[in-house]
Amino acid sequence: MKKLLFCLTCLLFTAGASAQALWQGVPVGATPAEVRVLVPEAQPPATAPAPSGEGVQLEIPSFELAGARFKVSFVFKADQLQRITLLANAGSAEEARALGQRLTTSLRSRYGLEMSTKSRGATSSLTIDRQWNFRRTVVHLEVVDGSFVRLDYSGQASVRNNRL
Repeated sequence: MKKLLFCLTCLLFTAGASAQALWQGVPVGATPAEVRVLVPEAQPPATAPAPSGEGVQLEIPSFELAGARFKVSFVFKADQLQRITLLANAGSAEEARALGQRLTTSLRSRYGLEMSTKSRGATSSLTIDRQWNFRRTVVHLEVVDGSFVRLDYSGQASVRNNRL
């Protein structure tokens, strides 16, 4: 009965926070327990999470997206979800750029044109660094260190009082 009540509470919370959903419907400000209810694949990382409730508390070691395997990290501050980071090693700069382009197409279809695209001098043609703002969620896609693709979902956690 407690589990059912907890699930119903999470569902009610999620419905009220849909404007702040990050990735896979997980709302910003969720606790590690709430994330695990919504994303059962999320587990404590292999390295022990910080006891202070700060940093990566949960992760999915391998998640298929756009033809690549991503590590998904759930980053918390004071036990409230602040950011979800997906990171893939594409193997080469060319593969990273191709993956970045596939993700850009997908993100544009979901969120529209990006709010910002940063160039980095002479390497701008090889670099992807794009950001979308949707409601109170920021989506940031970039190719880092040549062969890595990082996709961050973040938002501003609201202070939640009178929690059930």
